[in-house]
Amino acid sequence: MKLNSTSSRITLAILAVFLLVIVGSLIVGGDYTTKQTAELSFTIEQDFTEVRKIMVRTNAAKEIVTMGGGSEFIEQQWEGGSVDTGAEKVGQAVLRNVLSSDPNWKLQLHGTLRVRTLDKYIGQAVVTLHQDVDIVPDEILSEVKLQEGSERLLEYAMTTRQFREEDHTRVDLRLTQQIRTEAPWFAHGIADRRVHASAARTLAAQEQAMRQLINDNADKAGLFPLH
Repeated sequence: MKLNSTSSRITLAILAVFLLVIVGSLIVGGDYTTKQTAELSFTIEQDFTEVRKIMVRTNAAKEIVTMGGGSEFIEQQWEGGSVDTGAEKVGQAVLRNVLSSDPNWKLQLHGTLRVRTLDKYIGQAVVTLHQDVDIVPDEILSEVKLQEGSERLLEYAMTTRQFREEDHTRVDLRLTQQIRTEAPWFAHGIADRRVHASAARTLAAQEQAMRQLINDNADKAGLFPLH
């Protein structure tokens, strides 16, 4: 009987240790990677021609990325050199097309943008983004993708499309982020929702900042090139 009692105590001790290990792993958690996409569409009442002029003149390809408040601008470089347009430096293609009389002109800009992330899930880290911007008389399409990430930011893809819709402007925003978080298995759903909500807040802030940018420059649109 005594032997059986001792064996039972040993078994219970082993089970207790095993349970402590399981509970501890659940509480402490581990790395969890979540990939979330947010989308937003809205209308700007101004005619697209005015909006396009403002976006080109203010180099909004840079502004769009940092408008959400989740990152801080460090530097921007365009392929093929740059020219001073009076507000920001943009690609040589802008100058060539400003001087062109072709009604079907098209600007294609390619470059890199370095920013410091400020998002609480990513932390403060310097990352490099690759930019592709296509501008035609009736549309601006900007695609920004992660070129060099950080320990926690594994993927970033931002698409901004602004286009003519009758006498106003339609804007479509899409942001995908893949972030490594610290979360136990039972909190994976919470991490998903929080990262998605963070991306959605970024787009909402971008909409507000974009409207402000256009409103602040509305009286100058007539002075800008690229009719």
